[in-house]
Amino acid sequence: MRARPLAIAIFALQTVIAMLTVGVTVHWLGSADAGLAGVLSLALVVLAVNGLLGWFVLERLVFRPGRKLARGVMALLESRNAEQEIALPRRHALAELAPAVNAMADALRVSRRETRKAMQSATAELSEQKAWLETILQGLTEGVLVCNRQHQIMLYNHAAVSILGQPEAIGLGRPLFDVLNRAPLQHTLERLEWRKPDQNGQPAEFSAPFVCTSLDAKRMFHGRMALMQGNDGAASAYLVTLVDISADLARMAQIDKVRRALTQDLRGIVGNLRAAAETRMAYPDMSQEDRRSFDEVIHQESGRLSEEIDQLAQEIHGYNMSRWPMADVFVGDLVNCLEHRLQDLPTVHVQLAGTPLWVHGDSLSLMLALDCLLRQLHAYTGAELFEMESLLGDRRVYLDVSWAGGPVPSSELNRWLELPCGYGEPGGQSLGDTLERHGCEPWSQAASGREGHALLRLPLMDSRRPQFESDERLPSRPEFYDFRLMQEFKGDDERADVPLAELTFVVFDCEMTGLNPEAGDEIISIAGVRVVNGRVLTGETFDQIIDPGRPIPPGSIRFHGLTDQDVAGKPSVQEVLPRFRAFAGDAVLVAHNAAFDMKFISIKERQSGVRFDNPVLDTLLLSALLDGEEEDHSLDALCDRYGIAISGRHTALGDTMATAELLIRIIERLQAQGHRTLGAVMKASHMEAELRHRSAVFGAQNGDSAGA
Repeated sequence: MRARPLAIAIFALQTVIAMLTVGVTVHWLGSADAGLAGVLSLALVVLAVNGLLGWFVLERLVFRPGRKLARGVMALLESRNAEQEIALPRRHALAELAPAVNAMADALRVSRRETRKAMQSATAELSEQKAWLETILQGLTEGVLVCNRQHQIMLYNHAAVSILGQPEAIGLGRPLFDVLNRAPLQHTLERLEWRKPDQNGQPAEFSAPFVCTSLDAKRMFHGRMALMQGNDGAASAYLVTLVDISADLARMAQIDKVRRALTQDLRGIVGNLRAAAETRMAYPDMSQEDRRSFDEVIHQESGRLSEEIDQLAQEIHGYNMSRWPMADVFVGDLVNCLEHRLQDLPTVHVQLAGTPLWVHGDSLSLMLALDCLLRQLHAYTGAELFEMESLLGDRRVYLDVSWAGGPVPSSELNRWLELPCGYGEPGGQSLGDTLERHGCEPWSQAASGREGHALLRLPLMDSRRPQFESDERLPSRPEFYDFRLMQEFKGDDERADVPLAELTFVVFDCEMTGLNPEAGDEIISIAGVRVVNGRVLTGETFDQIIDPGRPIPPGSIRFHGLTDQDVAGKPSVQEVLPRFRAFAGDAVLVAHNAAFDMKFISIKERQSGVRFDNPVLDTLLLSALLDGEEEDHSLDALCDRYGIAISGRHTALGDTMATAELLIRIIERLQAQGHRTLGAVMKASHMEAELRHRSAVFGAQNGDSAGA
């Protein structure tokens, strides 16, 4: 029996025995001694009051501090990273026990710090190698994905996020086939696994190429797959590299169109011209009327030929038919290189104006061409300060070089195009050759809106990447790999038996215009972060402000700080919820007081065309499950107890990050108490919710009775 029930039983038993003894004595004395009976009756009352008072003192000074001390000790034992102090009421009768427990807790914390320090020292080399891997992955232009045998993403780089163009669907533990077409990858994987060994017993292939599309079929990729073998020689994962060839396919289609025109369409026109010319030459004595007919054919067909050639020239303009190797080049980098190359002209300077963009081309030949042009401009105009600005046009980036002075005549510009502009070898390419390879026909004109200034405009090929970042944040340096996902994952039908350590969570939070969705209050901000294998992946976040379509009350603004100006022009909740659903995937959703947030979301499900059928956990209920109702389970109180700093309180992302850290601490304690699977935690938290509900109903009924 526990200490508190045992003490209650002892006090109750002693009080009952004493009261029975006094009662029997009073009854025995009866009327024989009325005075003594009165004294004993008074003693009975005093004894009862004394027992109750004694129990009250023990409860306040011993039992309650003892329970709080026990909860603090258990929290410290169950949470390996907790640094919180063990708080006690101001008044207690635990004597030296409380300081001794605090001293033991301090010693435990010191020991844990020393252990963590030793572990950090022991893994320093591993961390360095991890940083190398991050640097290598960040530097690759190809998208890199590593998946386990369940086709979950274990590793990815920033290029993969950019190439696939679906940041909400990419993350650790997310299904690969949420972003790529399954059939080509499945076939390539089977082909590698079922390959036949060569004469030496080695597999014939270690990797294989494939072509696939994105799940929405809007992009096409050329990829390569390689198996990753475990210690037993079996394939435990596979590596996929991706290159976006959508633009190449468009160019190939354009080239194929030109080929068809040259081999089919123009052949008929040329055949007609040749037949008419040969007929005229073969029959010089034909009548004047027949001659006019053939002349008309020659005139019409030559006109058609001229139009077709002009159209072909327009179609192929700017496309590199020779497939010269090109890449995306940042205009700001070109300007920096030019400033250094022009150091032999100390009075000449190049300044970057506006927002630099990306162009597609050969960086070295572009830089040499710009160097040649600037030297000619300086020699011809005498200008010493040049501004370079990049402007986004229709499938073009206009690179404008401006200066104080007049424009350059076309005749002079054409002369410059004949100047050598190679890598220094004799007989190298000309400036015109370099610009033509980039589909660029430069011209000079007066600068619009700047009197006394002129510019040289160079239309260059647009980059293959988005020129302007959307307000959707891509990870700059995410925690983008976790090889523990290599472990076997059970299917949805067995999700209840999945250990907590193997689950993927998406912790989220919403900010609203008010507290009552039935009265018209709306979501104005939603944020989420992914938690995998006990780590908060700060690079895998979702954060979006929402236009609620109604004014935000001043009382609400005091909490979250979002005003009508902040939400103006932002997407509606019907646009945002499908994106958040894609971000969440099949992860377990977690929130603090989750029922409140889910109520707002569920009301908007039908309008948004999505359904959130994910399992949902509530950190408030889980905390109550661990520490009971005597503790404060608000987010502020919990973060204070667990030593979690909240950055951006009452913002969706700030509260989400704090709740995610809280979840990790709570999971540690749940596992220590034997709640190791999702099913066990869901069952226990639902039971806790039911108990809280019944307690609230019982309290309300008692209040009504007391009021009555």
